[in-house]
Amino acid sequence: MADLQTPLAPSSFSIDLDGTGVLSLQSVKVPEYKPKLAGEAAVVGSGKDGKSERQINSAGFEEVVTFDLVCLSSPSPTSASVAMWKWFKACLPPTDGGEGKWADSKKTGSIFAYNNANDIVAQWDFKEAWPSKMSIAELDVNGKEYLKETWTIVCENCTRVGDE
Repeated sequence: MADLQTPLAPSSFSIDLDGTGVLSLQSVKVPEYKPKLAGEAAVVGSGKDGKSERQINSAGFEEVVTFDLVCLSSPSPTSASVAMWKWFKACLPPTDGGEGKWADSKKTGSIFAYNNANDIVAQWDFKEAWPSKMSIAELDVNGKEYLKETWTIVCENCTRVGDE
């Protein structure tokens, strides 16, 4: 009988940022890896009957990777909301109300997915990361949901751990 594959079934998520500690998240949109293509529309030759020949080759992967983190908005000093806001503000230019310390504020960290037994079932490590965008869910007096913040993180390197 064939072995059954156990799918990942994460029930919670966190991010560990150097200098910030482990922060709880509601959801994570894991980074996409997009290959760069070379050649695409360029004609590389002409064959019989004048038909053009084209070739598409892989030229590696995009150098800059983005991913989204969603956390609940909270004024607690130890919340992901406050930690992300402080990091975001440090990266903003002074003309936008920030501290202008973008280069000094890049961070290294890890995203963790946990199962119901609180075991890590997936991990992604990233380097040279900074928050590039923040958005808040719609404010609605009739809403029954918690207020959520979505943070877009840009990093220069992100790899999944343990997939050898």
